[in-house]
Amino acid sequence: MHRSITRALARWMLPLLAALAVVAWTRPASAYAWMIRHEYTGCVQCHADPSGGGLLTPYGRAQGELLLRTQYGPPPDDPGRVAGFLWGAFELPEWLLLGGDVRTLTIHQTSAGAPALDDTFLMQADLTGQVTIDRVRANASIGFAQQGALKAAITSAPDNNLVSRVHWIGVDLGEDRNWLLRAGRMNLPFGIRSIEHTMWVRSQTLTDIDDGQEDGVSLAYNGDKWRGEAMAIAGNYQVNPDAYRERGYSAYAEWDPSTVFAAGATSLVTYAERDIELQTQIIRHAHGLFARWVPFPMLVVLSETDLLVQSTPATLTHGAETFVGYTGMLQGDLEVIQGVHVMATGEMLDATPTRTGTSFAGWATLQWFLGPHVDVRGDAIWESLASPAGDVPSTTLLAQLHMFL
Repeated sequence: MHRSITRALARWMLPLLAALAVVAWTRPASAYAWMIRHEYTGCVQCHADPSGGGLLTPYGRAQGELLLRTQYGPPPDDPGRVAGFLWGAFELPEWLLLGGDVRTLTIHQTSAGAPALDDTFLMQADLTGQVTIDRVRANASIGFAQQGALKAAITSAPDNNLVSRVHWIGVDLGEDRNWLLRAGRMNLPFGIRSIEHTMWVRSQTLTDIDDGQEDGVSLAYNGDKWRGEAMAIAGNYQVNPDAYRERGYSAYAEWDPSTVFAAGATSLVTYAERDIELQTQIIRHAHGLFARWVPFPMLVVLSETDLLVQSTPATLTHGAETFVGYTGMLQGDLEVIQGVHVMATGEMLDATPTRTGTSFAGWATLQWFLGPHVDVRGDAIWESLASPAGDVPSTTLLAQLHMFL
């Protein structure tokens, strides 16, 4: 077993060294991690979640209108009323934040040996709010998922469920309020927070922002050069029975020595009495490095590499086993004109526990923020998936329409 672990570690080091090579050419963040091109290296200015994504602050709404979308005339000096909730239909009091997302998806997927998949459905319809009284915040979301997101569901149908992805209470600490202590259901603090929840660095670490949230207690810090968050995971209480709930910790720390570069480390360890797929006890590890770099304002480079470890105890039919693998991604985002993004992404995965070889994927993406609160996106994804029978090619075409309220 030690030899297999050593070989797997060696394979994992290859994408890690590639990621380090990217960050070594050193020359601000949200669920769009490429906002660093505008010198936003932190998330807390624009988002209620200190690690990014989700509900926007008034400042985040203003920057979305000024910096995110295509301008069809002289750039405005003021975002105007349209930046507000529901395109400025009414003003909210200072103590209340409201927002939401509506996202539709059309998919066409072909895979060797399987029928083609064609589907169009409502992927997301969420409303999120936050009430703030002095230093205390209460934040929650409610939504509808036509398909998937079962780990976030608060109803129990196979499809068409009500979901609550986040709900937490927090208190701002410190003289400058740069610490936030929270308890409740939250996104796991791990790696690069991105909307591409099916990328392997998110799906294999179970840290996506679709339904990968967990209940627990977290402490986040946002300073001038450092930001980070650590969370004690108590389990997902929207999953039953209790044996399936994972408990442990998740954490990251990121350092931004300049306004065009940031790098960090991340770590997660969880334990569950019963894994949903393997139906046995499991200990999961994920540990990695990530980086964001702006070689010039039009281009942002993102990279993440994670070591994956799964340990299962001895059973009546199998001995104790430990599987070691890795996953990594490298993405370039080119903003050709304001609001129009051309992206290329490469992925690799040595999946555990199948040990059938390395899978590869490539993404070609076009995203256009064409107006206030509206963007469209198209993805072409090519995958070569390792299997016991050999590599299985797969092609996926995605089209999305997204509006945030």
